[in-house]
Amino acid sequence: MKKLFCILLFCLPLLILASPKVFKTGSRPRLQYGAQAGANLNYFIYRNGLQKDVSAGYQGGLFMRVSRKKIFAQFEVNVMNSTVSITNGIFNNQFGNNSYENLKFRYNTIGIPLILGGYAVKKPLYKVRLYSGVEAQFITKANVFIRQNNKDYYRLKRDEKRDILRPAQISYMMGSGMDIAMFIFDIKYSVNMTSFFKEDYRTQTNLFQFTVGVIF
Repeated sequence: MKKLFCILLFCLPLLILASPKVFKTGSRPRLQYGAQAGANLNYFIYRNGLQKDVSAGYQGGLFMRVSRKKIFAQFEVNVMNSTVSITNGIFNNQFGNNSYENLKFRYNTIGIPLILGGYAVKKPLYKVRLYSGVEAQFITKANVFIRQNNKDYYRLKRDEKRDILRPAQISYMMGSGMDIAMFIFDIKYSVNMTSFFKEDYRTQTNLFQFTVGVIF
């Protein structure tokens, strides 16, 4: 059942785009604006998936939605703040491939999702949405502290941060949401196609977002 749900979410934008008349027939498109805020969890999975670290944070942003009949397109701009204590990753930087005791990574990002979806239920005061799309994330600020053998925290300099961090990440997103009158509730999941971290092996991030919002 879970695999079928993921396949449907993945294929939804393709089905929408495959219909050339989807925005050309029926009632006029409806444009909506809104704001949302919430929390996020990000799982950093290393090597064969047996090791991982978890970050937690908060976020807020604005969105614009264009809908017609039972389909919609949505564009968002979100500001996110997260903190992760990394104990399992091994970076390829000036410290070599030596493992470290602890690395605390606090970062701010701007996320820009572009999603396509459909209404599973569409009533005047109640709607259920399913959607998928892509999200670009850009690091705007990062504070990194590394604990070495002397037990002291060392704050990485700008050039050193460039050795272990990439400035951007592209992710595939899918999710579901519910509209009740002017209020919206969403659960989103993103899996990265690139990584923030520069490591000898692939680092995959799995981001969960839980948001509530309002339509203006």
